[in-house]
Amino acid sequence: MSSEAPQVYLVLPETKPFPINSLYVHIPFCAGRCSYCDFFSVSARNCPQVFSLEYESSYVDAVLEQTQLWSEKFDAGPFSTIYIGGGTPSVLNEGVLERLVKGLEPYAASGCEWTVEANPESVHKSLLDMLAETKVTRISLGVQTLSHDEWPALQRVGSVEDSKRSIDLVREYPFELSVDVLAGIPQPQGRTEAWQSILLGSLEYLAERVSHISLYDLTLEEGTPLQRQVACGALVSPNADAMAEARDAANALLASRGFQRYEVSNYARSGHECRHNLAYWNMRPYLGVGSGAVSTIQYCDPEEEPMLGTMVRITGRKDSARYIAKPAEIPPEIEYIDRKTALFEFLMMGFRTARGVDTQRISSLFGVDVAQIIPSALARWKPGIVRGRHCIALHTRNFDILNRFLVECLEELDKGGLG
Repeated sequence: MSSEAPQVYLVLPETKPFPINSLYVHIPFCAGRCSYCDFFSVSARNCPQVFSLEYESSYVDAVLEQTQLWSEKFDAGPFSTIYIGGGTPSVLNEGVLERLVKGLEPYAASGCEWTVEANPESVHKSLLDMLAETKVTRISLGVQTLSHDEWPALQRVGSVEDSKRSIDLVREYPFELSVDVLAGIPQPQGRTEAWQSILLGSLEYLAERVSHISLYDLTLEEGTPLQRQVACGALVSPNADAMAEARDAANALLASRGFQRYEVSNYARSGHECRHNLAYWNMRPYLGVGSGAVSTIQYCDPEEEPMLGTMVRITGRKDSARYIAKPAEIPPEIEYIDRKTALFEFLMMGFRTARGVDTQRISSLFGVDVAQIIPSALARWKPGIVRGRHCIALHTRNFDILNRFLVECLEELDKGGLG
C-alpha cells in the first residue's frame, strides 16, 4: 500500500459534461529540438537520462492510469478518434509504444480513427509492422520540407532522404498517410527569390504520394533559435506579399492534384480528411492526457439543457517527472471560459473550415441565431459567404484573409453584449 496522500481534485461543475468522444495523448519526448519549436517537449540531446526503458515505461503507465481515471471522472469515451502526438511518439521504445497503444484499445469505439505522429528518421519497418497489428489507422509524418536548402535552418534530426524513405515505407502499409509541411522557412540572404519554387517542389513530390497535407505558415516564436537567427539577420523570412503569392500557387497546385482545402491549413483528397482535427475545429469536447496535454470539457446548463452552461480548459503541467508521480492530478490553472468567449471560439474554429459554422448546433448550445449576432459582418462579406441548410461558411478563396473577417465578428459580438 502506498503511503502517499490521496490526490485532491478541484471543484468542477456538478452537472454531467457533454459526451467526450476524442482523446489526445501527449508524448513529450523528441530525439532533438527543432529550431522553430516552442511546444512542450523533452529532447534526448538535452535530457538523455529521460530516454531509458524504465522512464518511458513509467510515463506510459502514467498515461494509462490518467486515461482510466479521467475517463471515469469526465464520463468520456468510447472514443471515435484517438491521436497520439508530441513531441515524437515514434521515438519511444517500440515495446513501450505497443503497450501504450494496446492499453488504450479498450477505450476506442468501433471504427475509431487512430493516429500516431512520427518523425521520418524514427520510422522503420519493425515499427510499422508492430503498428499494423494494432488498431492504428493513420500515420502523421512531420516532413516540414523536402528541400536541402531549407533543411539546415530547421536544425532537425534526420534528413530529406529520411523523409522520402519513410514516405515510401509507410505507403507499403494500409495506413492513411498525413504529412506536415512548413511554408515561409527563412533563407540566407540572396536565396529568398527561390523560396516559392522550393515550397512548390516539396508539395509536388508529396501530392503524388500522400492523401493528406497540412501546410502551416511558419511562425517565428519568441526565444526560439530560428527567431534569433532572423532577428540578427543571419536568415531572412519571406515578406507578406511573397507568402500570399506562394499560398495562392500552393492552393492551385494542390487543387490540380485533386486535393480539397477543407480547413485553412489542411488539404485532403475526398474521404481522407482527419476526423480528429475536425473534432477540434467543430468545437467538440475532447480529453487530453499526458504531461502538458490540453482538455476542453463542456457542461450542460442544469436549468436549460441542452444549452452550454460552462466550458473549461485544463492544461496539464509541463513537467514529465511530476506527471509520472501524479498522473491524475488536476492542475489549479483551469481556464473557465465565459459564454461570449465560448461563442466566439465556436465561430472562429467553424469559419476555419470549408463546411463552416454549424448554425443549428450554435442555436442549440447558445440559444442564438448566427445570422442575427453578426449581421453586419455577414453583410459586408456577402460575396464571400457560402450558406448551406445548417451552416454558414467563408469561401475558401478568403481563407488567407480569415483574420480580417474574424476581427469584424468579434467587434460585433462585443457591441452586442452577449452575456
